[in-house]
Amino acid sequence: MLQAAESVTSAKSDPPCRRGKLWTWFTLFVAALALAAAIAPWTFSSKALYEEVSGQINRSMGLFVATEGRATLTLLPRPHITLNQVFFAEPAKAVTIHAERVRGNLSLFRLLAGRLELSEIALTSPRITVDLDRKPVSPAGAAARAAAAQPSSPEAAKADQETLGILYVSAGQAKVRQGGKEQEFSNIDGALNWPKVGSPATFAGGFSWKGERWQALLWVARPGELLRGEATPTTARLDSGNFHFEAEGLGQTGTKPRFTGRISGSTPTLRQALGLFDAQTPLPGPIEHIQLAAQASVSPRELQLTNLRLFASDNEFQGSLVLRQEEDRTIVQGALSSNFLSVRPMTADLPPMTSSDGQWSRDSFELPNLEGADVDLHVFAAHARLARISLDDADLSLKLRGGRLDIALNEGKAYKGAIKAHAIFAARPGEGLECHFTAQMAGVDAGMLGWDAAERSHTSGNLDSSASLGGVGDSVAQIMRNLDGRATISLTQGAIDGINLERALRRLDKTPLSSAIDIRSGRTSFDRAGATIQVEKGVATIEDGFATGPGFSLAFNGSTRIADRSLAIKAVAIEADTAGKPREKGLQIGFDISGSWDDLNFSPDAQSFIKRSGAAAPLFPNKELPADSEPTSRIK
Repeated sequence: MLQAAESVTSAKSDPPCRRGKLWTWFTLFVAALALAAAIAPWTFSSKALYEEVSGQINRSMGLFVATEGRATLTLLPRPHITLNQVFFAEPAKAVTIHAERVRGNLSLFRLLAGRLELSEIALTSPRITVDLDRKPVSPAGAAARAAAAQPSSPEAAKADQETLGILYVSAGQAKVRQGGKEQEFSNIDGALNWPKVGSPATFAGGFSWKGERWQALLWVARPGELLRGEATPTTARLDSGNFHFEAEGLGQTGTKPRFTGRISGSTPTLRQALGLFDAQTPLPGPIEHIQLAAQASVSPRELQLTNLRLFASDNEFQGSLVLRQEEDRTIVQGALSSNFLSVRPMTADLPPMTSSDGQWSRDSFELPNLEGADVDLHVFAAHARLARISLDDADLSLKLRGGRLDIALNEGKAYKGAIKAHAIFAARPGEGLECHFTAQMAGVDAGMLGWDAAERSHTSGNLDSSASLGGVGDSVAQIMRNLDGRATISLTQGAIDGINLERALRRLDKTPLSSAIDIRSGRTSFDRAGATIQVEKGVATIEDGFATGPGFSLAFNGSTRIADRSLAIKAVAIEADTAGKPREKGLQIGFDISGSWDDLNFSPDAQSFIKRSGAAAPLFPNKELPADSEPTSRIK
């Protein structure tokens, strides 16, 4: 009976056990099917999915959507929709986009509630066209509705709460058109994180432009206010291998778009940086190693920089600058100061004054086009170096108007005196470059100036001078041949090296032959000296030249052919008293100075020395000397 009972019990318990195993396998099978269905993309022939997606994009971005491909829905690893060959367009075609593929990530919680809501959109290989001359006309987008609302109104508050999301772009291309010009950007990769219209928005990404790879960052604290023309905190950064820019302040759009805040930037060369933005501002040189920081006010056609610190070509400046675009002209205005200014880097592009043979350069000028800009720049330098000339407290200005360049040293201290100078340059069609130059010096140490300006000095003293010169030509040599003008020179309490007039005159009567040697050595001190120079067609005529000092009085005249860099002067020294007043029937010595500027010859009148010698005079009964017998001393 026990065995029979066990048999009955077993027969009653086996079926439920088997049924449990069957339910387990069935559950696993269903779960597998569900997992496969979730992972596998599903293609919908219905328009419902496409209409839902396109409607959301239109409501958030204001763009209409069309697709030539199929729509698929995938649940895992994250619910998303994929569309192929998608076209986006704003009705006025201010913005058009063609993407090979669009992936829209769905909000999981909304999906569980039975709604398809896009939280992220990724565009693959989009081709984007933005025409800034076409104003968008569709109010459908959330941004457009926020822009249309009145500031601080209930409509604005409601518009700021509309949901957007995150937009990703990979391998994109873009064309931006404005005013008949087009800029192309390629290899665009980035993300726009903009959860709600009124919440902070961030764009970070990279792109290729004009042969360089750029990285960009833009952050806007309250985009809704920005769209309505209100000021909102904004940060921007732009980097490439040759350019760096940062800005942090208040941004504003609308009828008067503007940015005010702090900016900083750097670039290897200013010319290259301006070229990136098609700015045609003429520059005197490459102006390298640029770094700047300033308080800025920026509008579409004007840039104002205050509290500016600028490093350029090893120079440091402080002050203010304004760059403004008026129609097709660039306006530059500024006032800068510097502790030390060197203009050498800024004149690197200027043609050389002389050629390899030591003569004026005959190379034709390549004149830049200065018609497209107006410049008014004022610079004060505590210390400055112009070529080899050193200045203190230099007040400089540079003005450019209608292609006419005006450079002035309004005031400067130099070599114990004061210097002023003014130069004007203008292109003359068919003739070349027209130049005018004026300069004044007062109380300048001529010896110190000579060493710095020409690396040599034969004359010292307190120099007062004025000069006004002008010429025109297509090369330095031609300008020198056409040079006209006038100059006056006055020296006091100075000396002439390489000649001793006082000793030669004093010893002429007793030891005349020795005097011929004495005159070519030592130095001559003078109380006063001066000359007037008239320049006509490249020939400078020296008039009324004089010098007076203890024991002598000197008169001289002659000319210098500026084009040939040659000099010819005749001079006569007369015996004088200690005050420099010529003695009646005093002894006289004549001499010539001639030759190239770089290699002058000093030639005393040998006959006047020999005639004083009782032993040598009978050898020349005709009182004439052979031309090849005159002794010559060369001044180095």
